Amino acid sequence: MNILLVVIDSLRASALAGATRDGPSTPFFDRLGGETVHFRRAYATECWTLPAHLSMFTGLLPSQHGAHFRTMAYESPAPTIAELLSAAGYHTEVVTRNSLFDGTVPGATRGFQINTRLVGDLGGRLHSAAFGVFLALGKPRVRRLFRTSGFLSPLQKESRSLVTRMAQLAIPADRLVLDHALERMSRLRGSGRPYFLFLNLYDVHAPYPPQATSFLAPFRTLDGWRENVSLPWVLPRVSSHGYLRSDFRMAAGSRRMLLRRYHAAIEHMDGKLAAFHDCARTSGLLDDTLMVVTSDHGEAFGDHGLYFHDASVYETHLHVPLWIHAPAVAPQVVDDIVSTRDLFTLFRSVALDGTLRGTLLDPGARAQRGVALAEHFHYPHVHQMLPRYRQDIAAALVGQRKVIVRREGLEHYDLARDPDESSPAGGPIESFVAACRKDGTAPAAIDAARAHLERWAAAGS
Repeated sequence: MNILLVVIDSLRASALAGATRDGPSTPFFDRLGGETVHFRRAYATECWTLPAHLSMFTGLLPSQHGAHFRTMAYESPAPTIAELLSAAGYHTEVVTRNSLFDGTVPGATRGFQINTRLVGDLGGRLHSAAFGVFLALGKPRVRRLFRTSGFLSPLQKESRSLVTRMAQLAIPADRLVLDHALERMSRLRGSGRPYFLFLNLYDVHAPYPPQATSFLAPFRTLDGWRENVSLPWVLPRVSSHGYLRSDFRMAAGSRRMLLRRYHAAIEHMDGKLAAFHDCARTSGLLDDTLMVVTSDHGEAFGDHGLYFHDASVYETHLHVPLWIHAPAVAPQVVDDIVSTRDLFTLFRSVALDGTLRGTLLDPGARAQRGVALAEHFHYPHVHQMLPRYRQDIAAALVGQRKVIVRREGLEHYDLARDPDESSPAGGPIESFVAACRKDGTAPAAIDAARAHLERWAAAGS
């Protein structure tokens, strides 16, 4: 069985399926929900890319695999799914322009035989000139940001062309990624060699490109000009994690601009994936392929006072979309809680054992598991960070009940009554356990949540 993992970086679940009246129009994602196994309650293990992906690749929590802000590397001896499948004769390949997977972050792409990076074209003369102006305005701020960033490896920071190269990475290029995947899938099918393709799609990620081929707004209107002129000031403030400081302010207009760009980027992604999916399906490329479409984390636009993706184990960042096409499994909607780290077991079982037993596509196993665990190791590179954010945090979610562990104490949420997590209650872990038992939750799920919460509460932050 071939495996195709498509991760739409930064796509939060709450942006889809008509969650808000002014949200993006996504006819393909809506259709995909009826053509696949659609998990409506899937959760990431962390709120940003590196640890969330390594959980998918290893089945481990961030505290177990160790790839997070403390290390910026994957150094655990535990094998990645790419290593296991490569050893089993699979063609393994990562395709993206995301700098976290360019080979400079130790261990992040371990097991992938081929690393294909595709970067967008600057396009016409006007766009090239505007790109130059954007760099001229933003370069000093962006260079300072990169020097202090915890997202970049030492090799990346030492590059003299880093600012220009990172700006070029903002140019939408996921159509190139998807076209490359189609070509690769067709060629490998002809050779008879099974494959594991991992596509990290980046066009929804900040700076949230509002056009299919540009991260700049159209210049046809005065609003477009204003937006493009303001970007070199607004984006670095968000990307520098300024929202973690007490002096951070974001004008309502700037917030609306960022959210509008995000929704536009999602709509373009919807169209690109629709074309890819239709071509793959009509060509028969999905007949013997397990296809997973998901996200690594969500994105905040003032939710809980946060922006970008950091400092959070809230639903905004952890609740992600998940669709799975399995040739032998009928389309269905699943409301059981699952974790994206469960994908490791699914991929291993399908590829090496030829079974779905014990995976998230096994209803019996899913009902017994029924828990999502998450952790966040804080970003330490912000000057004058608020004490609230200078700590590691964790969460456990069972049914509609969720607990967040902080230095200040436990925060209990009933998501059925408080989906925005705006009114936390206090109380010991045992009150959470008792409520879960009263709800009729599977004992194994309760035990896993309690063990996770007790470990973090005992360790402190």
